[in-house]
Amino acid sequence: MPPSLAPSMQQRVDRALHSPTIEFLLIGLILASVLLVFIEVGLPFGSAGHRAVVGLQHWLTGTFWLELGLRAWSARNKQRFLKNYWWDILAVIPFPSQFVVLRLLRLLRLLRVGILLNRNLGRIYPALAIGLGAQIGLVAILGVLLLGGGLGIFLAEGGTNDDIENLPQALWWSLFTLVAAEPIGAEPVTLVGRVLTLMVMLGGLTLFAVITGLVSAVMVQRLRSTMEYRTMALDELRNHTVICGWNRNGRHIVEELLFDGGLQDSPILIIAEFEETPERALRHLNLSHIYFHVADYTRIDVLKSINISQCARAILLADTTRPRSDQDIDARTVLAALTIEKINPAIYTCAQLLDRRNDVQLKAAGVDDVIVADEITSHMIATSARTQGSVEVMAELLTVQVGNQFYKVSIPPSWIDLSFWQAVDRLKRSYDALLIAVELSYPKRHTLVNPPANYRLGPKDQLIVIARKCPEIVDY
Repeated sequence: MPPSLAPSMQQRVDRALHSPTIEFLLIGLILASVLLVFIEVGLPFGSAGHRAVVGLQHWLTGTFWLELGLRAWSARNKQRFLKNYWWDILAVIPFPSQFVVLRLLRLLRLLRVGILLNRNLGRIYPALAIGLGAQIGLVAILGVLLLGGGLGIFLAEGGTNDDIENLPQALWWSLFTLVAAEPIGAEPVTLVGRVLTLMVMLGGLTLFAVITGLVSAVMVQRLRSTMEYRTMALDELRNHTVICGWNRNGRHIVEELLFDGGLQDSPILIIAEFEETPERALRHLNLSHIYFHVADYTRIDVLKSINISQCARAILLADTTRPRSDQDIDARTVLAALTIEKINPAIYTCAQLLDRRNDVQLKAAGVDDVIVADEITSHMIATSARTQGSVEVMAELLTVQVGNQFYKVSIPPSWIDLSFWQAVDRLKRSYDALLIAVELSYPKRHTLVNPPANYRLGPKDQLIVIARKCPEIVDY
């Protein structure tokens, strides 16, 4: 690797800090630190055990400071680092042992545990991470409130409030106060206790609203899934269309497929790593033939679970459901296309790329059509500038919802060896269809647009015509 392209020390440190091994190690150290807080609170102040625990906490605090220092040094944007890690910095401030209540701030790092678990779960099983992400975050916040409230009230009122005699009792008080949004089992008698009670109560009120919304959303989704009439499970689908990935073009693609008379009864399966499936964007359509599946479509087991071997056509969109670079998006499209063609060589595949240079692998794998959206848009704009008004023609031809469309039809035996001009004349006179191109299948599939008038039709040729409806050519 040339020196100019070699990763810098900062990049290598940042990569190491975000590796799964380091992040799981950090999760373990944070949980150990939280456990030591409980042990420290339960031991007599100044005892040998207490001093040993404090020493371990100092060692962990030093480790956390080293970790955060390396993160700050390797961060490209220092302001973003402070925005993302301010509570971690607050949690590892080494307050003196006498201020045990302030030392409870290290419980804030439980929030970091939730973030790290979500991130690594997304690496291992993206579909599961989508479903559990909110729950893991909610548990982390509940843990901070519950443990912080219980330990804090025990330290503040353990010797002055007869209703709080030990740590388990304080934790039960914190739990009941959090759920009921009012002090249950003990009334605080100190100023610190009252402040902690207020914080736990406000946290309980906020979390009640969050939990209510989360549970309602889950129950509505489950109820809708239960009440929806689905004639087939995913592995029972046959002759269906699979759309792998999703972006803002997906809605229009589904519309066109449903408005096509020959495809309107064919099931459509949309598969991507959705955070929220796009029913709302498609609510104006008939969803009875549309299926959604939250999964990684580049995996063989996922593709087999949706019966890709019996699928008629696969459309691979440049997937924007997750934040990825253009190169990563195209790489996933290529990988999925290669896998699909391997499982089902007879399938028709159409892939959308962001960069034309990535289509070499797709053509080699047997992908039928490759579309680079930016190129198509550029060609249409340039054509419109050259021939004003042509955009209206293209807009009509590229939709099945109004006017004329493109159709591909097979030629009857009696048309074999017919000249192109004779075929044009027959189609226009008998079917009011305009022949514009011929698709050849030998030696490989390619299309002749406006071939010479004396071109002779072959037995395997396909005709590309413009018509208001697909012509049904009758053999004479």
